[in-house]
Amino acid sequence: MSSFPEHKAFTERYLRNLSLYVFTSIIGGALAGYYFPDISRKLEMVSYYFFMVLEALIVPVIFFAVIYGISNIFNSRNAVRITGQMILYFFLVTSVSIILGLGFGVLLKPGSNTGITLSSIERKLPQQFLDHIGISNNPWYINEYAIFLFSSITIGILINLFNKKDSFLDALDQGKNLFYILIKYLYIILPPVIFCNIAYSISVYGINTLLPLSKVVATVYLANIVFIFGVLGLIAYLFGINIWNFLVSIKEEILLVVATSSSKTAFPMIFEKLESQGYNREILRFVIPLGYNFNLAGACIYLSISCLFLIQFYNIPVDFKDYIFLFIIISIASKTASGVPGSGFLALIFTLSRIGKIPMTDLALLYSIDRFMNEARAVTNFIGIALSGAIISKLNQIKN
Repeated sequence: MSSFPEHKAFTERYLRNLSLYVFTSIIGGALAGYYFPDISRKLEMVSYYFFMVLEALIVPVIFFAVIYGISNIFNSRNAVRITGQMILYFFLVTSVSIILGLGFGVLLKPGSNTGITLSSIERKLPQQFLDHIGISNNPWYINEYAIFLFSSITIGILINLFNKKDSFLDALDQGKNLFYILIKYLYIILPPVIFCNIAYSISVYGINTLLPLSKVVATVYLANIVFIFGVLGLIAYLFGINIWNFLVSIKEEILLVVATSSSKTAFPMIFEKLESQGYNREILRFVIPLGYNFNLAGACIYLSISCLFLIQFYNIPVDFKDYIFLFIIISIASKTASGVPGSGFLALIFTLSRIGKIPMTDLALLYSIDRFMNEARAVTNFIGIALSGAIISKLNQIKN
């Protein structure tokens, strides 16, 4: 049973106009934050509650999508091959992204000779991050998204053991449709929410905050650009996909990710967009939900450069074994970076707590500019996830 429009994607009919409103909201929010900072600082809770509600709706959709995708893909005679391809692809792409991030960090040295003293930086973290520092220091700490993901994977596999699994999957599909409808109606209020989010961000984390640490921000953006057009561009080319045309085809979703600083906001729509382009529904439903936890290249790049920035800033000596350890920790920590805006910074806390050489209390040094790097990692995450679904579908030469 298909829950998606057969002829015209929702994004083509609805998001075409929404993208204009979103763009206008970004510009308006930036102006409001710059010219009316006192008022804009009071708008924080608008976006906070919106994302809290959106997260409550999107998490079940991802849960349903993982169960549905795994259950259906295992009905295919090519299930083992497709699963193996996906695991290998995710591992190679995220590994390359970590190496690329480390390479840019070593080459450009964003943490060396900054001329910054800790006394010149606002050294205050929100309570949610202070609480998380203690939690993530627990060696048995497991991110709630990891528990949620592995539960849905387990259910998806176990469903295949029951004779009445089709009835269950149909009910699951209907439940997902209900959440889709709710999310679509929620998007009606997205433009004013984005206005408030941008206005608050500019008023609090304006250009004066960015300038002292602009080198690390520039390093993150440059590495992400090279990754998208270099690494992903080459991979796409090998499978007959023009990366520029692909990006243009999902430009509405990319704009939405930029405006909200979260790759999850475009999750319900990327399925419809890629299906309307002919990619296989079952493969997309299998690969994309899992990609939201296992294929976060933007988070890998961000974590790599941020860690090297702090290592260089504190003049901490590192050797080859330290880089290997850092590679492993970032590979694990990046899987915790799938959440609402700010989850990337939580993943950084997890990473640094495992390294054990950097003062956790001085993380405010990077938090002050994290908002500027959030868009880069969210967009790169999203593009990488979307492209993975297209490539695995291409690799199996399956079309709708």
